[in-house]
This record gives sequence, C-alpha cells and structure tokens, in this order.
Amino acid sequence: MKKFVVLAFVFFFALFLAAPLFAQEDMEDVMAPEEDIAFMEESSEGVVTGAIANLNNAAGTITLKMADGMEKTFSVVAGETILWKGIEDIELSGISKGEEAEIGYYTDDSGKLIASWVDILIEEMPAIGISETEAE
Repeated sequence: MKKFVVLAFVFFFALFLAAPLFAQEDMEDVMAPEEDIAFMEESSEGVVTGAIANLNNAAGTITLKMADGMEKTFSVVAGETILWKGIEDIELSGISKGEEAEIGYYTDDSGKLIASWVDILIEEMPAIGISETEAE
C-alpha cells in the first residue's frame, strides 16, 4: 500500500509539473489567426527586378518598371538604404533612367514602400587577358 501511495504521489507530481506545457499549447490554439494575418499584411517585404522608370533625387524616390509593365515607387532613406552598382557603393545621383535594377524592400506602417537596398545590375565582363578557351 505504501508503494502505491508513493507511486500515485510521483504520478500527480509529474502531472503537476507538465500542466504548464499543456496549457501553453492550448493558448496557441485559442489565439485568433486573423491577428497573425493582419500583422503579416502590414509588414510585407520582397525583392523586385526591372528597369528604372523614374528618379526623383529631391524626394528620394525610385520608380521601377517590372517586366509585366507594373510600376512601383520606392522611397530611398538616407543612411539606411544601401545603393550599389556592381561592387561599388553609389549615391542616388549615380543611378540613370533605363538601368536594370534589383530592389529589396519592405512596407512601413503607413503602407509606403521603402527600399532596403538597390543593386544596379551590370553586364559581367570577361576577365582581362584570359580567353574563354584558356579559362577552360
């Protein structure tokens, strides 16, 4: 009988210790999925590629025209947005209309598209002094 009491005590003690784990799982099921969806819609991000359709240095914006014809305008934040062409860091004034670019962006709380980085795509040049047959 004494062993049974000790065994029952150990069982209930283990159950007592595990109860918070089960409670946490139940709370995750109760949380409304709409809250998660709303949060995800507000903080979208992505990467797009296209041609520079318009630049506004004064406003700090770049408009990119994608292959499907859609245009998106991105804000360039001084000291935050990284701009480069190839391996060189550049300024907004170093970008020209018509250049191909890849832009990583996010949407701020007001729905404005903010460029995290802008990479002006350049054609790869073959290594100087090495022909293609020598490289193989």
